Amino acid sequence: MSEDSKKVSNNDLRNSQLGGGFIDADTVYVGKNGGDIHNHYNYKYVGNPPPTLTRQEYRNRQALLTKVKNFWVKGVLEKSLYHQVLMELGLEERPDAITNPLSEIIEIGDDSPQSIPEGTKIIDIFDQIGIGRTLLILGNPGSGKTTTLLEIARDLIPRAEQDTNQLIPVVFNLSSWAKKRQTITDWLVEELANKYDVPKEIRETLVKKQRLLPLLDGLDEVKAEYRDDCIGTLNQFKQDYGAELVVCSRIKDYQALSNRLNFQKAVCIRLLSLEQVCHYLDSVGTDLTGLRTLIAEDTVLQELAQSPLMLNIMTLAYQGVAVEDLPIIEVVEERRKQLFDAYIEKMFKRRKTNKRYNNAQVKHWLIWLAKRMVQESQTVFLIERMQPNWLKKCIQESMYHAGFKLFFGMIFGLIGVLHFGTIVTNDLGVQISLVIPLVIASLASALSSVVLSSLTSRVIPKPIPWHISRFIPGFMSGLIYVIITVLMVESVVESVVVESLENLDTWRYPLLTLIIDGVAFGIFFSLIEREIGNIYTIDISWKKTKMYFSAGLICGSFYVLLRLLFTNRYNVEHLDQLFDILIRLLIFATLPGIIGLLDKEKQLEPTIIPNQGIWISAKKAGLFFIIFFPVGMFYGLSYFDKPHQIISIGLAAGLLAGMAGGLRPVFAGLVLIQHFSLRLILYFNKYIPWNYARFLDYATDRIFLQKVGGGYIFIHRMLMEHFAEMEPEN
Repeated sequence: MSEDSKKVSNNDLRNSQLGGGFIDADTVYVGKNGGDIHNHYNYKYVGNPPPTLTRQEYRNRQALLTKVKNFWVKGVLEKSLYHQVLMELGLEERPDAITNPLSEIIEIGDDSPQSIPEGTKIIDIFDQIGIGRTLLILGNPGSGKTTTLLEIARDLIPRAEQDTNQLIPVVFNLSSWAKKRQTITDWLVEELANKYDVPKEIRETLVKKQRLLPLLDGLDEVKAEYRDDCIGTLNQFKQDYGAELVVCSRIKDYQALSNRLNFQKAVCIRLLSLEQVCHYLDSVGTDLTGLRTLIAEDTVLQELAQSPLMLNIMTLAYQGVAVEDLPIIEVVEERRKQLFDAYIEKMFKRRKTNKRYNNAQVKHWLIWLAKRMVQESQTVFLIERMQPNWLKKCIQESMYHAGFKLFFGMIFGLIGVLHFGTIVTNDLGVQISLVIPLVIASLASALSSVVLSSLTSRVIPKPIPWHISRFIPGFMSGLIYVIITVLMVESVVESVVVESLENLDTWRYPLLTLIIDGVAFGIFFSLIEREIGNIYTIDISWKKTKMYFSAGLICGSFYVLLRLLFTNRYNVEHLDQLFDILIRLLIFATLPGIIGLLDKEKQLEPTIIPNQGIWISAKKAGLFFIIFFPVGMFYGLSYFDKPHQIISIGLAAGLLAGMAGGLRPVFAGLVLIQHFSLRLILYFNKYIPWNYARFLDYATDRIFLQKVGGGYIFIHRMLMEHFAEMEPEN
């Protein structure tokens, strides 16, 4: 590029776009002095400002800000070990770490590390960048990168609370991006759901209308083979949306990559000097004489103490320990492991009361948790987000699937007894006698689906649409349910209903009912996802009420048409039969309408508790049972006289609705069964205690974990990695 092309004036910058934000050049002066660029910031943003917020939009905005503040500022930053190391972290600018967007038109000058004056706050550095600001924070492990990121969040939140034109700072961890490797837009939308429980319509608006300022921690926690791709995706997101971003990464992991972030500024957190370490130890009032003596002569310990995290670990682990009792280890990694081991033992002794678990149990469960989180690239652990793939052995995963299907089969068998049994007989004793045959048929059908799924995948050529591969084994398992039921119940009901199966007209309606039950059972079962899904808070949705009401009316009309064509149930010449048809159509239309009415939340709740997703599932399943139970009884009044028959139909409708708890993609009742089945297998394999939330709170009290809303994180990634490298004790 010629020298002329690198000379720039204010006129050249008029209406130019830097980092996605349009700048009015009349308010910008760029001067060159000795190779340095001096920017006088008086930006005037000329893009479209956010629209005036409705009361609900304002409430949702404040609720998200409250979550970020409670989760990360109050829950993590203010309880961080770094806050106990009362010293300012030194910063230096690292121009070599980024690709400056102006480097092609302006001679940037020296890109070597440049010291930043002591006392400069990270928020001041971020503000000086101006509109479209993007910042990369680098540092060694334990240097305080996450703390620095959260300090930005802490300082930005009050601004956003007072001014709705300000972007909403939201903290995310990039480690989960590698799982699907989506666009950053799609990933942010998904993370808002998983980590902050933000409803779909709200989160899509926040991301696509650029209302967020993403603070992205853990670029180095992305699996190594995907980090370069992640940088490319971040650069594309910045280019497409002009997004303001902050990203954190370990410096060595970042330098090893071939790509660079196209950001405006990069800073690196400097290691502590020996003078700072000694000054800190002198200022601490606890008994650290032994540590002071050893650190003055142990170069390995001096190297570790340059990290604020490790310095704090030392002060906690070696408090009150005489110098002759302190271990001398000449290998840095071995010394680091010994320090973490000493810290763990010290934290066990920290609280002598409330010894609910023995130390070996706590270590065993934390080791398992750390291994799974590292394996799944997770930073925040949510109880309700545990998945079957967390089971290490195939036999354990098979036990989970078998257990889940047994629970499912038992419940569906009970529904079959209540529905089919009521149809074929009005004798309560005979209906009770159908319990065992129908439950056995349901269990056999549920368990057969495993074999049928395997056979389907082998017999049917690939590739085939997923819905076909799931529908075929589901349909076949439903037919197995029908066949087994007919074989087992014929002898039971023969003497009560008919003299033999030769009278097909008499059996037509019960058989049709059984076939409908069986096929519905199989198809319903085929819709279940292997991954345990998320459930969102219930609220009113009038838009989906209308849509589901229309769909239900169409399905109801189709159902009545089938009955008219293939059964003798209706005689349209009789007025009462026409009334019955009308009742059925209303039920078919109203029930989906209720589901749409209670579909998903439209507002963002400000608080989250541990295991909230499962509690919401239980609430939603219970609510649908309560609604559909009287609806089923009302339906039963049209056909049955005896109270037990009417109640049976009501219970069948309530149980089926409770199992669904809404429409796809997630069935609330089934989520409960899946989660309970998984927890049972994990508990019996000694991976977790029975009351998991209580244990996690116990570990938090011992400063192994920290609470982030309804989730938990290890106090530092290095401690999580230490636990993950340990072998569980028997």
